[in-house]
Amino acid sequence: MIAQPLSQKYSRAVNALIFIFPIVIISLQVAGDMVLFILAMMGIYVSISKKLSPFIIKEIKVFSYLTFGYFLAVCLSVIFSGQAVDLAHYIPRDLHFLFAPFIAIAMFKAEINVNYLLMGCKIALLILGIIIMQDFLLGVNRPSGVMNAAVFGNLAVSIFFTSVVFFQYESLKQKIFTFASLLSGLFIIVVSGTRGAWLSLLLLSCVYGYFFYKQKNNLNKQSKFFIVLIVAILFSIASFNQSVKNRSQLAYAEIISYMSGDYTPTSVGVRLEMYSSAIEKIEDVPLFGHGYRTSNVVVFKDSQSEAGQLSYTYNHLHNAYLTNYFNGGIVLLGALLLLLFVPFRVFIKANSQNHKNPIFISGVMLTLGYASFGMVNILFGDTYMNGFYVFFLAIFLLLTNKSIKSPKA
Repeated sequence: MIAQPLSQKYSRAVNALIFIFPIVIISLQVAGDMVLFILAMMGIYVSISKKLSPFIIKEIKVFSYLTFGYFLAVCLSVIFSGQAVDLAHYIPRDLHFLFAPFIAIAMFKAEINVNYLLMGCKIALLILGIIIMQDFLLGVNRPSGVMNAAVFGNLAVSIFFTSVVFFQYESLKQKIFTFASLLSGLFIIVVSGTRGAWLSLLLLSCVYGYFFYKQKNNLNKQSKFFIVLIVAILFSIASFNQSVKNRSQLAYAEIISYMSGDYTPTSVGVRLEMYSSAIEKIEDVPLFGHGYRTSNVVVFKDSQSEAGQLSYTYNHLHNAYLTNYFNGGIVLLGALLLLLFVPFRVFIKANSQNHKNPIFISGVMLTLGYASFGMVNILFGDTYMNGFYVFFLAIFLLLTNKSIKSPKA
């Protein structure tokens, strides 16, 4: 099925929303959801007026089944929990996945210009740099704008690498603007104090280095200069920034303390207690889990330790995979893994056929980045994390599938 744009005005409207979304998703409350709502309504209109289903259109079929399947798994974890009435109010947090197929079909019927997305990402990093700088100067310990610092740091990493991937293909003027936004991005990632985001930043840097090597590009002097400068600044921040040093050393000390038998609650110690206690009880999880957002209650309901009682007050296990398994059993965990790694496989396969298309690499960085975030934090269930993933995955999968279908385009 060939995507015929409804009109130039329609395409301009969709591209305007694509430009706006990265700017507002982590700088203004609710604004990102409003953009997604508008796209979803446009998609519903297209689906009804053109008698199209997002589940039969080749370019977005996989995306539609994955996102709807994840939402269905969330619902099943509530229905089979034995406490559906008490837990049903959590379901609206994941409505992004229910409406995701219509967001995708709205994009499918437009002529998407990826430059709008890139410009939005760069402007977002610059605006966030200003916001975080103000908070930093006011003495805020972990400035993160309108959201939790951990979520903020993770999303900043994803936006950062979306901008990085296209850097080598830009003109000198574009590179200068991109370089300024990337510096701002490094600043906000570091100042957020999110150690998980720092680890993801290093992991994705290595992954991108691998893809960059596979491209075997003959870089001009300008590109080499900017790349060397970015790498030098990244290592300088890691080596000399006192905040990075302090939080890294603290994490190391807390790991050693916990491993030596000292279970006094600390930031890292509580996480390790969650992991170890959850793994001990992992065989007791039913097929559909214990119920959405009940993981910590189930794992720590009988705990007498101080760390365990503190862990009881959280709504997740600081690990998306353990959390989903306890919440929804193998069904919800499987839906999560499919949502991450089926698109990852699509992007990897596309990249193996064309190493130079940055869309494929962007998709890999998005899915692998989210997979790494989930190792030390929750993934979905947070509206910012949900909306961001649905939006960017829809664009990258759609453009990837169109590129595979029309390699000459």
